[in-house]
Amino acid sequence: MSVASTLTELPSTLSDKKLMEKTWSEEFDVLLTLGSDIYTYIFQNMAACKRLFPWVIKYEDEGVYWKKSTEFMDQALKFVQVIDTVVWGIIYGEKSEPFLYDVGQRHVQYASRGFKANYWDVFLDAMQHAQDQRIPKMTTITAQEKLKAKQIWHDVAAYIIKHMKAGFFDGQKGTNKYEDK
Repeated sequence: MSVASTLTELPSTLSDKKLMEKTWSEEFDVLLTLGSDIYTYIFQNMAACKRLFPWVIKYEDEGVYWKKSTEFMDQALKFVQVIDTVVWGIIYGEKSEPFLYDVGQRHVQYASRGFKANYWDVFLDAMQHAQDQRIPKMTTITAQEKLKAKQIWHDVAAYIIKHMKAGFFDGQKGTNKYEDK
């Protein structure tokens, strides 16, 4: 079942930005858990995505628990680094669209491994689901702030995927709207 929401707007008020910052963490263990939760959701809900990561198939064939592998942890951290870049861009009023668009463009190369356009939707669902699981456990914010934080993170996830998708689709056509600008 898809939990994806459509983008309403990014946090623009000071209070929303403060809440986003308050519910974000740069602690290694928190980031690793968030990234792991995102990829675990993806692999559980779109098993075909495992083909993009040959080491997952290899470890499964060998009966090895891939979630504790260096490759998995590296990939989980790469994904949350993208989120981190966007978070601080929003807080400091910097545009992240070109960065995200470029990430989407780079994913065109994974089409040969089976990356499909509809995978973006499961990545969106996974980000929103992971934050939906994480936010209720926070003890430093009120119940009302938790509801608002969930909406903020849904919007941030939708923003991320929207711009990655745009880069991916343009990349498939061989175009880049940020070249020579």
